Amino acid sequence: MAMTSPGSRRSPRAHHEARVLDVLRVHGSASRAQLAASTGLSRATISAITSDLRQSGLIIRSNSVAAHPGVGRTPERLTLNPGSCVIVGVEFSHTRVTVAVSDVTHRILGSKAREHGRDEPWVRRLGTATAFIDSLVAAPSEPIAIGLGVPGAITGRETVMTGLEQQLGEKYGVPIRMENNARLAGLAEFSWGAGREMTDLIYLRLSEGVGGVLIVDGEPRLGTTGSAGELGHVCINPDGPICRCSNRGCLEAYVGLGALLATAGASSVPELIEALDRAEPGAQAAITEAGSHIGLVLANTCRILDLSSIVLGGPLAQVGEHLVRVVKQTIMRHVHSTAAERLQIRAAELGNLDGALGGVALVLRDRTIPVGTRPLPAHARRTADAAI
Repeated sequence: MAMTSPGSRRSPRAHHEARVLDVLRVHGSASRAQLAASTGLSRATISAITSDLRQSGLIIRSNSVAAHPGVGRTPERLTLNPGSCVIVGVEFSHTRVTVAVSDVTHRILGSKAREHGRDEPWVRRLGTATAFIDSLVAAPSEPIAIGLGVPGAITGRETVMTGLEQQLGEKYGVPIRMENNARLAGLAEFSWGAGREMTDLIYLRLSEGVGGVLIVDGEPRLGTTGSAGELGHVCINPDGPICRCSNRGCLEAYVGLGALLATAGASSVPELIEALDRAEPGAQAAITEAGSHIGLVLANTCRILDLSSIVLGGPLAQVGEHLVRVVKQTIMRHVHSTAAERLQIRAAELGNLDGALGGVALVLRDRTIPVGTRPLPAHARRTADAAI
């Protein structure tokens, strides 16, 4: 997920411009002061560069209004020129196809979703996705890339991914980028949701499977084998139940959605929430045990990596404070007092759009895919600026 900027032989000026464009593509919009802080360039250099980029039509004034805690004039914010380019994100979950479309300024233009059975053929899932894309991306807009999220535990995953990449690439003629959907959900929460004000993040998605992503210094960390952040397969009891990964006592074996609902005596998350609201002892005991297991794994992760920002996502996170409270209490018992004081733990905010939006974020973070390189004609730039 963490990409490096191509082209090491740029002139210093071109390199500085690329750094400014990179900040805008990842963050959506920024003031000149924020650009200076993010790039390490002087205010004078940022002023000159942004002036030239505006003249060329690559960036424009943003119409978004950010919080401004100081006094005086609100700083002008800048963003990439969206032109007619859009980015498509698609999530194929076990039981749902979701498509979201955004422009390069992070403005969500539309989304669609459809539920289906777990045995839905992949050809029909793909047909649903392409129908959604075709209806959401209307002329003169055109996609510049598609980001796909696919679950980690599906039969024939490599074959499925190869087929999706080939067929979507041939149909739309654009780059296709793919990742585990749990990681993409975390990336979306970091970009648009509960983690958007954080610089470091532990994201845990609590669903049928348990996965997530680690974000350190603003960048996803996947490790040498690409498995960093797989907290669902951390062992909490060597003599525990067998997990689907064939090991024993993994966190997922205890708090995977199916196992937890069975322990709580509920058939669905809404039913579990109702039982918790009624303070039913069985449901309370199940969520307390699950929260303790989750909190212990997260506490150890916080200890090792010195991180204190956590977002809990997935269907189980919908129980909200019933779960968050127990997780937080457990973490605070096991981390250093200084870390406990800084601890932030929140429930995810994006709901079922998280995986698809993560596909958009995956593309925006991939510097090998050009964005902001199709400036509008001069008369169109004047019209765009006047509208803002």
